[in-house]
Amino acid sequence: MLNISFNRLQKIFIRDFNLCFFASLCLLSLHPQILSKISLASDIMLYWILPIMSGLIIGGLFLFLNRNLAKLKYTQRYYNNDKKCLFIVAFCSGFMAVYISVSPIYTYLISSFIIFLAIMNIKDFIGELKSILSPNTYATPNIIGNFFGFFINLVISFTVINLSINSLHIYNNVPQAFEFGNGAAHVIDAFYFTVITMTTVGYGDITPQTIIAKVMVSFECLTSYLLFGIMIGIITRGIDFDNKS
Repeated sequence: MLNISFNRLQKIFIRDFNLCFFASLCLLSLHPQILSKISLASDIMLYWILPIMSGLIIGGLFLFLNRNLAKLKYTQRYYNNDKKCLFIVAFCSGFMAVYISVSPIYTYLISSFIIFLAIMNIKDFIGELKSILSPNTYATPNIIGNFFGFFINLVISFTVINLSINSLHIYNNVPQAFEFGNGAAHVIDAFYFTVITMTTVGYGDITPQTIIAKVMVSFECLTSYLLFGIMIGIITRGIDFDNKS
């Protein structure tokens, strides 16, 4: 018996799938030749074995990281009761990361799923903000940590979405949505571009080239402005360091 709570699994999926998926893309980008070996009409063994191997590696990696981070008291999530849920989420992300570069249909489906999870994250966070922004309420260190975690999750989500948009443009034989490099540089450039966009730095070395890309980047900018405004409001109100919950 796996003895897994569906509600806990759902929460971990919403909160951490995109982070695990990004880690999977980073590892796969180090060996881009692997993806070129997978084809819908080619070797069935490669078509199934490589995604399963990717899922197992990512699942094991996140269990290892979580165990050690929890021992160092950097995080308390999942360490005792939710390890199985964490492994399932990480395995699914590693499995699906292989297929996002196989065909346009997989890219559409997985990108839609990632966007859905990002929206659910925003929805959950807005629910938490109602209590944080109540009159005479002060943020705790734990709330600030959750806010930072949410922001990082959103950066990762937008990075994967930008990668997906760029891949779809390539599949359809149209100019790239963004001027990303190849292989590992493809993922690194996407992450770099998302960070400088959401922090409103905007160096201009990488720019959106198509209408879809410009619309997506506009949404990223508006979202980051809103988040920074909320963060400044929370911090200037004051932080209750005596309350650790």
